[in-house]
Amino acid sequence: MRSSRRHSYARGVIFLFAILVGVALKADDLTNGGFESSYFRSWNLDNQAAGFGSFIIANGTTTPVSGRPTAGPATGAFYAVTDQEGPGATALSQFFTIPPGPSQVLLSFDMFVNDWSGAGPIVSPAGLDYTAFPNQHARVDILTADARPFDTAGGVLMNLYLGVDPGANPHPYTHYEFDITSVVGGGGTFRLRFAQVDNLFFQNMGVDNVAIRRGRGAPTTASETAEPKLYP
Repeated sequence: MRSSRRHSYARGVIFLFAILVGVALKADDLTNGGFESSYFRSWNLDNQAAGFGSFIIANGTTTPVSGRPTAGPATGAFYAVTDQEGPGATALSQFFTIPPGPSQVLLSFDMFVNDWSGAGPIVSPAGLDYTAFPNQHARVDILTADARPFDTAGGVLMNLYLGVDPGANPHPYTHYEFDITSVVGGGGTFRLRFAQVDNLFFQNMGVDNVAIRRGRGAPTTASETAEPKLYP
């Protein structure tokens, strides 16, 4: 009898622990954040009209079009990377919905930006427009749900990255983690966007392991803040 009670108590503790963990950090609010479907399932891909280049699902350590070296996937077999054969602008985005009331919402991703021109970042007032010369940079944003794919004005709720990675190419991944509660915690539908523009030379923006999680006391493991990152 005592043994049976001990077993029941242990099962109850395990069950309660599982509930508490689930409350602390909800499962990912994004789909296919690691691009392991080998295609852009759940993602929206937009390329500026008459330009060159796009995000591409890749699984090797060279870019599919220009053959530039990269870090390859951060984990798994696939990642998203931009590549081009001429000037262009491209945006990769996914809509996500947050119910009102979470105490914390975290966005995390792994990313590199290889600017082979050596001149970036050059951020034109025109934003993500390759016809504005010169213009060579990458950016990550939280947008309103009705913002257009290349909006860099009123539709931007929070800018998280603006620039290129400094130093010699190819760059390793940098892990980013941001608390985005201040802009999405009231609930609603939003748009996460990764984008780049280039009209000087090749530029490769690699993205992997994108996740949005919410809950009470969701742990943060990186020192990144929710301020724009402008890299020289």
